[in-house]
Amino acid sequence: MMWKKTIGKETIWKKTAGQICPEIHYKNTKQGIMITGCYGTDGQVVLPDEIAGRPVTEIAPYAFAENQEEEDVLVWKNENAGFGGDMQRICGTQVTEVWLPFEVTEIGRYAFYRCRNLRKLILTDSLLDIGGGALTGCNLSEVELYFFRGERCCLKSIVDEMRFAIRARLHYYGEDASGQEEVVTAQVLFPEHYEEAVENTPARILFTQHHGAGGYYRQCFYDRKLDYKKYDELLFRTVAEEKPWVAAELVLNRLRYPYQLMQKAKEEYEQYMTAHIEDVAGYLIEREDIEGLAFLSDKNYWNEAALNDAIQRATEGKKTEALSLLMDEKHSLYPKKKKTFEL
Repeated sequence: MMWKKTIGKETIWKKTAGQICPEIHYKNTKQGIMITGCYGTDGQVVLPDEIAGRPVTEIAPYAFAENQEEEDVLVWKNENAGFGGDMQRICGTQVTEVWLPFEVTEIGRYAFYRCRNLRKLILTDSLLDIGGGALTGCNLSEVELYFFRGERCCLKSIVDEMRFAIRARLHYYGEDASGQEEVVTAQVLFPEHYEEAVENTPARILFTQHHGAGGYYRQCFYDRKLDYKKYDELLFRTVAEEKPWVAAELVLNRLRYPYQLMQKAKEEYEQYMTAHIEDVAGYLIEREDIEGLAFLSDKNYWNEAALNDAIQRATEGKKTEALSLLMDEKHSLYPKKKKTFEL
């Protein structure tokens, strides 16, 4: 895929005026605008891409941390925002989701310090690094990234700060060989990992013990680009060190969104899928992922035993929509034979 230099935020960056935070406190810098705080009534924060005709390029240190005292700053008010209640500074545990500016290039130190309920970030590849401790005390679990300039981004900085599982949805914008605009999406999981200090008592030596496959997946970057080949080579670690539903999610992601998926890796993922179809189906049923179950049907992964097991799980879990799809699939693949009688 070739990168399209003319592609711009108007293509997909569809922030409506009513979504954007009602009040922004900011400073002017040489590069553009630095946001120092925002005020509103909702923890889903959508930050403006421009203020007074200048691009928003920075988020100040501690901008969303609790008890941050702001210096004298400028104030921008969104005339199109609905003011449905008392506005307050959105910070700390109030923050649940942040949609960053299109051209932001810098996130200051401890910008989201102790935003414990922050679950999702939406941003572009304009940001290549985040400030030290920017996500300290957060429970971030989802990142959505839009690529317009290539494949370099700040994803490694984000996953390195988080020991919890991170789900990343990556949209690569470019053009195909005929010059038509093309969007390819990848979805990847970085499993949870943690480290602990373990003492070798006789030798009085402390050594670090790693738990989970997540630490290995966090090393799958080169020059700020996700190395999909290296990522795919780690399936054996997921199978050995993670719960079945973690492996199921990771395998499904790569087969459903096969961006840069090599044939050898695809075959290994499909082998896992075939051997563990009950676990994969159970994962999808629990999450009521109807599209995922339809994917299993489209790719002919079912066998009769696995389908019966899935139907039982859906029945016991009262997953009616999943059950309906599974029953239709069973009737299609394994129709009942009509009884015949000999006279």
